[in-house]
Amino acid sequence: MEAERLFFLVIALALAYGVGCLGRTRKIGFWPAFLISILNVIIGLIAVLCSKKIDKNESNKQLED
Repeated sequence: MEAERLFFLVIALALAYGVGCLGRTRKIGFWPAFLISILNVIIGLIAVLCSKKIDKNESNKQLED
C-alpha cells in the first residue's frame, strides 16, 4: 500500500515538473506553474496554456538583469 502511494506521488511530482518546464517559456514562469500543478495537474496545465508566451526581447532583458 505504501509503495503505491509513493509511486503515485513520484508520478504527480514528475507531471508537475513537466508543467513547470512548460511554464518557463510563458509569462507565468516555472515556480508558479509548478506550485499550481502540485495542487492539480490539469488546472496547472490550463493556467500555463492560457498565459502568454514570453517575447524574445523580454527574455533577453530578464537574462541581463
